[in-house]
Amino acid sequence: MSEDKNNAKAALAATMVARIESDSIGFPTHEKAITEALMAIEGVCDVKIATGAIHVTYDPLKTSDKKIEESIRASGNSVTSAATETETPHPDSETLKS
Repeated sequence: MSEDKNNAKAALAATMVARIESDSIGFPTHEKAITEALMAIEGVCDVKIATGAIHVTYDPLKTSDKKIEESIRASGNSVTSAATETETPHPDSETLKS
């Protein structure tokens, strides 16, 4: 029974990573606006902009990939494509170091 509880807790603690491409990447003022907008969302743990994409690590119990995309658009920037994975933070993510 305790193994089932541990598995359930692990599933609830899982993070998601959204990889979002935008035409705004490469422009420091746009990247700053995107980062600030995303970090203001409850549940977003980390934002990295690298390799031509925005990598957002977030708690799926507190926010969603759709809210993340909406936040980028609301900051005045575009979303050209998006993909989401489970528990694969960006290699430079602070969440991996803690």
